Amino acid sequence: MWKIKKIVKKGDYEYAVVKEHPNASLFGYVLHHRVVMENHLGRILNSKEVVHHKNENKKDNRIENLEVMLDRDHNTHHSGSIGRKYVELKCPECKMVFNRPHNVSHLTTSREQQFTACSKSCRGKFSRRLQLHGLTTEMESAVSENIVREYRKYSHGNPEGTHDNETP
Repeated sequence: MWKIKKIVKKGDYEYAVVKEHPNASLFGYVLHHRVVMENHLGRILNSKEVVHHKNENKKDNRIENLEVMLDRDHNTHHSGSIGRKYVELKCPECKMVFNRPHNVSHLTTSREQQFTACSKSCRGKFSRRLQLHGLTTEMESAVSENIVREYRKYSHGNPEGTHDNETP
């Protein structure tokens, strides 16, 4: 189906030069594993299909090492094995301890907010106190105690569906 003119190693992956491929880049690059799978299947893969490397070696593009998965299944497969990063926090306003995915905490935002509260109400109260009084010793202590620990939740291999492992 697709005649590969050349293989180019770029980053973690290999690219095939197939200028006539409909999904080729400006320079004719297509991910090599996708071309191998398309040639095997005799059709173009759609945008929701991902070619998974069974042995996790991104440069091992032998057909026996490749399988087609839907992108959502591929994401689930990999998120279960590496776990999802969580953070245990202590609200600087009400002192309640709670958990949040790392990506929805202040640790991943570029805003000036340097704390995560348990609720919008607590965030508002604490922010108003900061505006009125500035960063007092008490408030500075509350902010410094905001992060209790970071850990990962894994969804595979546990009957309850998750378990915690602390991250270094």
